[in-house]
Amino acid sequence: MTLPKIHSQKWLSEVELLDSEIEPSDSLKPANIEKFFAGITDTKACSNASSGILYDISKELETTVPWFLSQMPPLYLWSTSQKAIMDDILEIVSGKVLSEKQIAERVCASTQTVTFIAAGEHSTASIRIAPVLSRHHAKVARLFNSLDKKIGLCEIYQAPYNTEKAWEEKTSQAKLASLRKLLSNKSSYMVDSFVQSLDKDYVEVATTKQMAIAFEAVNYCIDNENSYVNLTTIVDEQTKDTRVRVDICLKHFPVTAAMENIIGIFNRYNFQVRRLLANEILMSNNQKFTVLHLISASPTGEIITDNMKSWGKVLKSLKTLSYVDHGDEFSNLLLGDSPFSLNETNLVRALANWVHIFLTKQNPYYYSTDRVSKVIANNFNYMEYCIRYFRARFDPRFEGDRKKEASFNFEQIQMLYAEMNDVVEKNILKEGLNFLSHILKTNYFLISKGGLTFRVDPSILDKQFYPETPFGIFYMIGRNFRAFQVRYRDISRGGMRVVMPRNSGDYENAFAGIFDEVNGLASAQQLKNKDIPEGGSKCVMVVRPGADKNEAVKAAISGLLDLIVTDPKTGALADGIIDYYDKDEIIYLGPDENLTDDLIVWIIQHALHRKYKYAYAFMSSKPDFGINHKTYGVTSEGVNVYVDNVLKYLGLQNSNFRVKMTGGPDGDVAGNELNILYREYGERCRVVAIGDGFGAAYDPKGLNWGELIRLFKESKSIVEFNPNKLSGDSKAYVISANSKENIKTRDGLYATAEAEIFIPAGGRPYTVKESNWDKYLLPNGRPSSLAIVEGANIFFTKEARQKIVDSGVVVIKDSSANKAGVSCSSYEIIACLTILPEEFSEIKDIYVKQVLDIIRRNADQEAKLLFREWLKNKNETDLVKLSYEISAEINQAKDILLDKLNDLSDEDLSASKYTFVLLKHCPSILVEKYKDRILNRLPRAHKIAILSAHMASHVIYREGLNWLESMHPDQIFKVALDYIEAERNIEKMIAELKTSGLSFKEEIVDVLRAAGAKHLASSRM
Repeated sequence: MTLPKIHSQKWLSEVELLDSEIEPSDSLKPANIEKFFAGITDTKACSNASSGILYDISKELETTVPWFLSQMPPLYLWSTSQKAIMDDILEIVSGKVLSEKQIAERVCASTQTVTFIAAGEHSTASIRIAPVLSRHHAKVARLFNSLDKKIGLCEIYQAPYNTEKAWEEKTSQAKLASLRKLLSNKSSYMVDSFVQSLDKDYVEVATTKQMAIAFEAVNYCIDNENSYVNLTTIVDEQTKDTRVRVDICLKHFPVTAAMENIIGIFNRYNFQVRRLLANEILMSNNQKFTVLHLISASPTGEIITDNMKSWGKVLKSLKTLSYVDHGDEFSNLLLGDSPFSLNETNLVRALANWVHIFLTKQNPYYYSTDRVSKVIANNFNYMEYCIRYFRARFDPRFEGDRKKEASFNFEQIQMLYAEMNDVVEKNILKEGLNFLSHILKTNYFLISKGGLTFRVDPSILDKQFYPETPFGIFYMIGRNFRAFQVRYRDISRGGMRVVMPRNSGDYENAFAGIFDEVNGLASAQQLKNKDIPEGGSKCVMVVRPGADKNEAVKAAISGLLDLIVTDPKTGALADGIIDYYDKDEIIYLGPDENLTDDLIVWIIQHALHRKYKYAYAFMSSKPDFGINHKTYGVTSEGVNVYVDNVLKYLGLQNSNFRVKMTGGPDGDVAGNELNILYREYGERCRVVAIGDGFGAAYDPKGLNWGELIRLFKESKSIVEFNPNKLSGDSKAYVISANSKENIKTRDGLYATAEAEIFIPAGGRPYTVKESNWDKYLLPNGRPSSLAIVEGANIFFTKEARQKIVDSGVVVIKDSSANKAGVSCSSYEIIACLTILPEEFSEIKDIYVKQVLDIIRRNADQEAKLLFREWLKNKNETDLVKLSYEISAEINQAKDILLDKLNDLSDEDLSASKYTFVLLKHCPSILVEKYKDRILNRLPRAHKIAILSAHMASHVIYREGLNWLESMHPDQIFKVALDYIEAERNIEKMIAELKTSGLSFKEEIVDVLRAAGAKHLASSRM
């Protein structure tokens, strides 16, 4: 035996003693250490030591080997190599697993496995092993308890996921043949896709039956967007031991994290986990699944059934597992002597998140996420009463007087915070109760769900911060995301925006401001939607950095559908939902930031799968049964109508002009606007500056059109602009946002570049605010552009916009400038509600052309009304104020007409004067081919919304502001009907005139079109 040489006492002091201030014991003094080494260099001493160690190990092996081979389950012995079995036995002995209750951990680099072995009576070894698992990645994991329940052994495979040659081995081929036989009644395409996705190591260790179950589980998760749980009872006839096999499938959940959480759940409700196989399955489109098969039993030996109360708690927790956050400040509520369930913990989490979002407006420091969470989590009684109050209101199994029980707990909660001296803590607990008391319905008590969703009464909002009250609020919370959907009228339309912060700081800011963003967008949408039946709405989701965007969107959509899908016969929501709103809700979504085509398609497919009666209308801008905004440049077509009207006002309709933009050539609005600018004006238009998320390009002589159009067609960022295509001007550049300096240059380019027109067509909300609006001014005090046409929503705060207007800039507000996209979606939905996908495809080209004509005409009508009214009152108002006034007056008239129309019977609404308006609103190709469908298939609420929107906008665009100002609501309703009736008569007159031989008939037609309807309607007043 070769031993280290003792170099010096100094070396011993530094290496062995480590701390010169502590006097070493006699046994560790350098001289004694030298004596010790001298003693064991003796060959005989070494030999005796070796023999002693080997003897001890040999004696222990004599008892351990037969015990291990007799007590490990047959599946372990059958599926584990002889060498691995020997290594496991040696680990038990050398690691003193049984003798000293150690947890042994063995890493094998050659096989890329990690093995854990722990002792524990009655299967408690699994609980000891579980917490150490999540430190490791695994694609396959196996956990076994010995039959006498004295040890647990877990083996995890860490090799890269590998599907190549997975089925080449003879035994694997036999499994494959057996698997295909078991799945012979399934789609061959789905079976092939599944088989080709399996990892080689999983194929080796899994049985055919386990793989068949995995196939069913994975496809269930894909179809239903929630976790799969199945219970199979197993009775051992010899031992009469009753066990269950539980098959579980979770989507996008790491194998070891799933094992740790599931073992914890079973332990919490006193169920043993005796055996477990967990594996990762990577399907197409990067869909990851963890499939687990475990054998469990109750400690009492009682048969586990679906009806067992304790099993019901396990089932709920397993179903909850896939959509709740883990490892945050609320996870500790799952531990201790009086733990909360996963569902209860998530309810507390949802409550705390709501409190933070709505109180942070008062003071972001007092009501930070951390402060709010700690205050709530440290008030155990508060949480207990909140859960009881919530259950009294919404638990479908509640027996007794709901109202009385809810009232009692409500008062108890009030008493808890009434006596508090700390105002911040008091406000936190008060706002939590405020949230619970304003919930109208929730999917909390559904066993299967993708996320937790609440429909909240909007009267909850503090008028001090939200003077305008929306019609409805949906609040969604799931694993790694938070979301709101806000709508300002019952029938509303607006896109779904997915915000993806890059780091935790950005996430916290986006999370805190999520409601202000969604509410601001929905409010802007309400102003914008004046031409269409639907009011304004928006959905905004914030996704945690590193999380899967697609899974977050799917979970939120699934949760939203839980609260709007009703039974076609009874009209009721799913069993398990107590509904205090008790009315049908129709939700229409559309595309927005980060909502890709594949998600748009999935949303429709899932709505169909869930049997939502307006499934095809649920999401607009579909690539097939819809009008994709980016493909057809819908929003940009409307934006450019305003650009054209601004150019005419500025006297530049025949001159060269410069444009600067935010948003890149790959963006929906910005890219299409570039294309339209070149189509309409060619080289007369020079785009001098563009900034997007990845960088910027600037050329005072104008960026090369050929290069810009190339980037648009290839859907590429402005950073891909070829620098060789710059004009050669010394100030021209192309930069990437990859340094602080470049980011600063990119962020300020919209303000510093000079141009006649600025088109914000991308960028984060409220980029320009009171604190930085003055950067838009040049050193000489002049604004850096003559006009702004807002292609993006809420790029400016209200205050900043007004400052810029006051500086002399002509500003077309977003609610006017970019309304074309939502108008297009509205017409898409009319088609979805009346005809089938194949019928739409037959008329799509004509339908899209007619819709684009309608939205251009509506945009032009509003633009001309804006400038007409401004020129009349230029000293008293501005275009931004007029935009508000036009939207407000049309929406006010819409609401009055809506109320009056709602009072009418279905028979009244079928009168010719109403069907005339209904059909006039629709594209002519739809009327020509499917007139009866329009009249019979559109929901009543939607018909009424069409009538009110068409009449209100049509009259005000034609006759201007204040025409209805002095009228009583009853009179407004009558005048609007008279006006439409007059238009019908004018159309008849014009038709007759055109066939007559009268001279000057064209001039007469022009006069009738301009003033005929107003004259006839006024004569009836």
